[in-house]
Amino acid sequence: MVPVNQSLYLQPSLDRLRVAVLEQNRPGSVEGLVAHHVLGSDPRANVEWQVGCTQTWIDTEFRSTNLEHVAALGYFLWSQPRSNFTSQLLDGLGRMRERDAFKGEHLSLARNPTRLLGIVLGSLALGDASAETLAWCREVLDKMRQKGIADCDPLVPYLFYRAFGTKIPVVPSGTASLYALAFSDWAIRHQMHQNEPSLQQLCNDRQSILFQAATDLHFESASQAAFLWSSVTSILFHALGAAALQPRHVAAVLQNFEAAMKRWRWDGDELQKPIRWPVSQEREVQDILWLILRSYFPDVVDEDTLPKLGHSTYKADFGIGSLKLIIEAKFASSKDDFKKIEKEIQEDCIPYLRDLRYESLIVFIYDDSASVQEHDTTRRALLEIPGIVDVVIVSRPSQLAPKFSAQPARKRSPKRPPRI
Repeated sequence: MVPVNQSLYLQPSLDRLRVAVLEQNRPGSVEGLVAHHVLGSDPRANVEWQVGCTQTWIDTEFRSTNLEHVAALGYFLWSQPRSNFTSQLLDGLGRMRERDAFKGEHLSLARNPTRLLGIVLGSLALGDASAETLAWCREVLDKMRQKGIADCDPLVPYLFYRAFGTKIPVVPSGTASLYALAFSDWAIRHQMHQNEPSLQQLCNDRQSILFQAATDLHFESASQAAFLWSSVTSILFHALGAAALQPRHVAAVLQNFEAAMKRWRWDGDELQKPIRWPVSQEREVQDILWLILRSYFPDVVDEDTLPKLGHSTYKADFGIGSLKLIIEAKFASSKDDFKKIEKEIQEDCIPYLRDLRYESLIVFIYDDSASVQEHDTTRRALLEIPGIVDVVIVSRPSQLAPKFSAQPARKRSPKRPPRI
């Protein structure tokens, strides 16, 4: 876990990053628009954005022959697709296609990913009306790859993601710059990444981001500052939250399972197309738990492979690395299953907690048989096992058919009153 007290040392760096972004917070600034693209939907940024392309800016400053102006308008229409400036952007994109994207070495469009991204986003915002420009951008990106300049900036993989739909590879942490690490972290948080980093790599990279930001902060533009600011604030936010969270909070969330099943669908035969969501095996219970846990704990992983013990391999149903906690789900079809579950958990607990990433375990049991008379006995027995911090046992809701029933239970007809 990231040490919470690092937030004290990072405040000067956060102030520098904020100032860099605010200096470009003006209408038509490409750097400011990139920062808005990165930070705009994050309430933690707390910026009153003024980067929008206003009518005044269009009338007094915009030139369709100015590449930076066209890129700025592309960013703006991406964020505001119903803008009235479609014709100006189409005119600018048409003029831009007449240029050589590689002319000018360091000043070329191919060497300026922030401008090229504005062109790509603008083309995507206009849809079919700018299909020709999008095809032109894709040709430029292909040539960049052929010329070996596709790795000139960590932002370039994001261009490929937008233009082609190609997922972004996670950078190797050993030689990556602070900016590259921050961009990779941003891509992971937005589910754009190609390869899934291990939990250890994720923790190491985020620790490195905070350490470098606190001790050796370097950035060259407001757009780079935006990625760094986004990454640092996000890591600190989750670190502060994790510092307060304990395994008992996970158990408290799972205790709401039965109440939440009030809306679980199991329609009666009176409907023409009844919807029924059966819960008939452990895998389906795991699917429900994943929805619950992932909504609260962003670092939860499912089916986490644990170290081999002897000839046997083990996988934890769910692991929350920040809490060093495993959640194991079980399905009871009858009252006799509770004894079997007690034995299975007792056998699995030792190999589960041999993994140094985890220190405790919560057992979740879904009782399809509603054998409530067994719950307390099993809970008490499991809580005596070292490492188990809580046991949550829930019963099948009444509207849901038991595992071996194909039809929902029929309502009984009211008894007729006796004849007189």
